[in-house]
Amino acid sequence: MKVRPFGRAIILRAAGGEKSTDVPPIHGGHHREIGTYNGLRTISQAVNTALRNLDKLTIAAINGFAIQTGFSAALCCDFRIAARSAKLGSATLRFGLLPDEGGQWLLVRLLGSAKAMAFMMRQRIVSAEEAQSLGLVTEVVDDEALMDAAMDLAVELATGPQIAMRLLKRSIYLATELTWEQSLDEIASKTAITDHHADAQEGGKAFLEKRQPVFNAWLTALEDRSR
Repeated sequence: MKVRPFGRAIILRAAGGEKSTDVPPIHGGHHREIGTYNGLRTISQAVNTALRNLDKLTIAAINGFAIQTGFSAALCCDFRIAARSAKLGSATLRFGLLPDEGGQWLLVRLLGSAKAMAFMMRQRIVSAEEAQSLGLVTEVVDDEALMDAAMDLAVELATGPQIAMRLLKRSIYLATELTWEQSLDEIASKTAITDHHADAQEGGKAFLEKRQPVFNAWLTALEDRSR
């Protein structure tokens, strides 16, 4: 996965704007057990791991069918905006297969184990509206407004204080795996960075001057030099 070094937010969508289900075949011995294992660990699972580990904020723009591969990739993103006609699900059991790209882990964290169990075992494929009601989708928009909505969100996120937002993203994901005391120490270590950053200085100054802050002057300068 290649990402521009100074990009501030990433929009993920299906190639061609039609489906979110097609992926290249896993090669290198997928017809044998060890080949299947190696193919998953080094190709499809590695892609989702890279996507989830990005420090930049990510937005999935979901159109058409997001099933299995497309579904798990969307769940790896920080925000998910779905076209009203979209369908989402992890119906791998219909083929006697498993959600082998991390979908089960992501669903448990988004739905809880009981709802995730029902969703996967009952082979659910749901509408965009139902996905939103379950908490799987952030926003549902008319089909023709999908990319505009994704871009509007990307612009909103891009104008926020990037260092603080990226550190907060990691803290939010870590929170489910840390104890209370560990989470306090973790956020304190990040606050030691953000409290002394130029964006925090701008935020305080803007508050006193009763204006909207203009963050990321440091990043804009880097972006200008990279052009």
